[in-house]
Amino acid sequence: MPHHRPTIALLLAAFAVPVVGQTPVPAEWEQPEVFRQGAEPMHATFRGFETRGLALADDVRKSRYHLSLDGDWKFHLSPTPEARPADFYKPGYDVSGWGTMKVPGILQAEGHGGPVFVGSGYPFPRNQPWIDHTLNEVGSYRRDFTVPAHFAGRRLLLTVGAAGAAYYLWVNGVRVGYSEDSKLPAEFDVTAAARPGRNTVAIELYRYADGSYLEDQDFWRVNGIERSVTLYAAPATRLRDLGVEAGLTNDYRDGRLALDVDVADTGPAGRVRATLLDGKRALLMQEAAVTGGKARIAGNLPGIRSWSAETPNLYTLLVELLDAQGRMVEATSRRIGFRTVEIAGGEVRVNGKRIMIRGVNRHEHDPHTFHVVSEATMRRDIELMKQANVNAVRTSHYPNDPRWYELADEYGLYVMDEADIESHGYLSLTQEKNDPTLNLGHKPEWAAAHLDRVTRMVERDKNHPSIIFWSLGNESGVGPNFEAAGKWVKARDPSRLVSFLGVSMSGWRHPTLPYVDIFAPMYDDVWKIADYAERPEFPQPLILCEYAHAMGNSLGNFQDYWDVFRKYPKLQGGFIWDWVDQTILMKDKDGRAFWAQGPDFANKGGDDSPVGDGVVGSTRVPDPEYYEMAKVQSPIAFAAVRPGYEVENRHDHIDLSRFTLDWTMMEDGRAVATGTIPTPAVAPGGHAPLAFTPPAAKDSGAERILVLRARAKAGAIPLVAAGHVVGWEQFPLSAPRALPVTAGVAPTGTPDAFTLEAGGAVLEVDRATGLVRRYARGGRTLLTGGTPDFWRAPTDNDVGTGVTKSHAMWKQFSENRRLDGIAAEGDAIVVRHDMGVGSVKMVTRWTMAADGTARAEVTFTPLRTTLPDPLRVGLTFRTPAALDRVRWYGRGPQETYADRKTGGLVAVWQGALADQYHAYARPQESGSKQDVRWIALTGAGGGLRVTGAQPLSVNALPFPYDDLSEFRHSSDIRPHGDGTLMIDAAQAGVGGDTGWNLDGRAHPQYRIPLKPMTYSFTIGADR
Repeated sequence: MPHHRPTIALLLAAFAVPVVGQTPVPAEWEQPEVFRQGAEPMHATFRGFETRGLALADDVRKSRYHLSLDGDWKFHLSPTPEARPADFYKPGYDVSGWGTMKVPGILQAEGHGGPVFVGSGYPFPRNQPWIDHTLNEVGSYRRDFTVPAHFAGRRLLLTVGAAGAAYYLWVNGVRVGYSEDSKLPAEFDVTAAARPGRNTVAIELYRYADGSYLEDQDFWRVNGIERSVTLYAAPATRLRDLGVEAGLTNDYRDGRLALDVDVADTGPAGRVRATLLDGKRALLMQEAAVTGGKARIAGNLPGIRSWSAETPNLYTLLVELLDAQGRMVEATSRRIGFRTVEIAGGEVRVNGKRIMIRGVNRHEHDPHTFHVVSEATMRRDIELMKQANVNAVRTSHYPNDPRWYELADEYGLYVMDEADIESHGYLSLTQEKNDPTLNLGHKPEWAAAHLDRVTRMVERDKNHPSIIFWSLGNESGVGPNFEAAGKWVKARDPSRLVSFLGVSMSGWRHPTLPYVDIFAPMYDDVWKIADYAERPEFPQPLILCEYAHAMGNSLGNFQDYWDVFRKYPKLQGGFIWDWVDQTILMKDKDGRAFWAQGPDFANKGGDDSPVGDGVVGSTRVPDPEYYEMAKVQSPIAFAAVRPGYEVENRHDHIDLSRFTLDWTMMEDGRAVATGTIPTPAVAPGGHAPLAFTPPAAKDSGAERILVLRARAKAGAIPLVAAGHVVGWEQFPLSAPRALPVTAGVAPTGTPDAFTLEAGGAVLEVDRATGLVRRYARGGRTLLTGGTPDFWRAPTDNDVGTGVTKSHAMWKQFSENRRLDGIAAEGDAIVVRHDMGVGSVKMVTRWTMAADGTARAEVTFTPLRTTLPDPLRVGLTFRTPAALDRVRWYGRGPQETYADRKTGGLVAVWQGALADQYHAYARPQESGSKQDVRWIALTGAGGGLRVTGAQPLSVNALPFPYDDLSEFRHSSDIRPHGDGTLMIDAAQAGVGGDTGWNLDGRAHPQYRIPLKPMTYSFTIGADR
């Protein structure tokens, strides 16, 4: 690992002092070859303790030798490097008038400067390695701390957990070091600078640096000291590093442990003792002499319990450093897991078993603290992941907080650990100029920085069983710098696999790389990955590093991906983009909370990229698409076979003994019978018939649906409660009830309207517009309108794929129509509308039964063959605010769409009308319900029910639907005025393979065909 020591010229440059008679040397933060000075070599994450008991407890708060420097620091923000208080690090400099800043903390989250969001590119002019000084704010941090007397004679190691983009460190006015890489720690030996009693530590933090050219991720460009600052008083002879190899042998039945210990040895050589514990039982205890600062211990462990995401079995490894007399000098412990990762038979295998990656990309984000994420939030993330059948995480696009990996080890997640490298702005340049050598991966002066970020990630995180892939970075292009890093990783750690795509989109090709182990494209569609799977010249297994772009109301077509994954052994899943929205919680002028994005701030140098691309919101409330993900990725599935039904175990490592099975018989959407099913013995990847027989119908005319479920037993899945549904399926056994055929009453007319009236109900249709003036029962108006509608409030995908422009005529058609005719024809009022002067015809035929139930038969006829496909086809009505409750028989309980309804169970659902809208980061289409047999809106005094002659697409909301198009913020959307009821024959799917080109549209089978269609429904009293 490169290690640079400051020269006089560099020191002068750092303080903007010119070198007389020479060309000024740029500061470290504008030299790509300089990225760290004065720091200790990187080592694995562990904590040293003074006793065996403390080491096993692994709680630094109980140690006499660990000191936290977190909390409030004195702070000053300067707009440019030239304006910074250059001498602030000197203990005599008066900072009493300064404000304070939290550590850990993000400056912009605490009101120091403004957050900037950039989806791709730099928030400063692209001119590497230079940084525009006018944009480069500098934060000056100072605090005092006390070195206790009992620290005497020990080495004082100060660690900055992560800070960026670059910083200098002083203790008591002595410059200790410099560091870049915003996502990895730097440890400094401050023994020579510190003294017993009161000390002053100072950090000068630069918002941008040359390293920022390698940190061009699509996230908030903010900065601060992101992780804890600590001081450890280590013994003079101490554990410097630990390397743990815990693999499997003997057909994956036995364990093989190898421990390499580096000792910072300033005294006589001693010994290292290692103890492997299973609970309190010692499975292995060995000692080895320290020779040349190193010791190695190895041993075999028969019958070990292996680690996988499904079986996260951990053991405790206690490591003790002993002096020449056998007295303990220092101890540490860590939890380790035994597992083997390999490619065999063209497949990624863990412990000899082919795995499927049911993964997500995860940014570190909190809506209040930005990049600082609490342990409680990390645990909530994993809890939600486990409940949604997620088994893998890519740390997009940088090494995460060390605690994240410990939790992944404990609860069972496969991790793709990614280096903090993305130079998307230069990748874009190579694409603009069609010259791949322009990216930083080809530039020799950037070689050391690339290698540094990769090697330090590996050295820090090498002992975590959860990490099965190393990633060299993201969207940076390729080149010799990445090839060198890839070869280094494979030589350093052959126990894991290496991933890297480099380019952002692979185009019309399969750009595999010889120095990585898997092919990891992003956003390749189902046809393209199927082609790859069928081509024998591509032997690498494929795992999509990003796919299923979940921006806003999205994640359509997701089932289609998994159908293809499960068809070809070479395809082993992927990582959804992404896990959590990057929205920030703010208050509007009325004090209402809303989801803020880049344009809600000054955003200097930023763009208007939407940031709501997670399957959960930034407060960790699941989006509706979360439930689709959970269903499609379920590791237990059911199928109808002849005769009966079978269960399929899609787990990779466990059988079905951890789960219970049950059935529910639904009639007309309600459970009429339930029962349990004996769980058969099914090995991973196997299937077996189910021993049960569905009961006979209770109502021979009812629509019958059988639901089969698999539930977790207590302790089956970490963080998942007993009874949680892991997998389910529904099987229709009969058709929905048919609408009765009834005789209609004759319409009457006035100069203004046609009217149908019967059974205490009245339907009036305006002669001038052809719209419903009112549908009323008992004198109470329940419905008005009935506007032909072909448009929806644009989703993020509609905007990103250009649909708002290419399909804009459908909005025009929805807002402007010509009444071609209205007449009483027999028992019907027939309304003929023309849209787009001969482009589309819509005919609505209204009738009414004797009980007052109105019926609409709607015919849609497109006339121009050049029209694009409509986004919806139906009628939009207004409803009174008093109808504030909703029940429906269809898919639910969450919103569903034509291409995102696998996770919706057909049943009777109910709730408040206000809860049907989901507050996406930006208001957009929301609330759709698919395969609806009937929907009822109710309130005090009754309500109405709409029933389809065929399954409908409906949407009911407690505000005018146009609000979703007119307002920018979630706080603007609230119940007011009339509600909206959309009764559609169909609405297009939401798409989501991408979010920025035509690939992001719903697949053709989920669009509305441009051909005539007829559908029908009734409006009557709720019963």
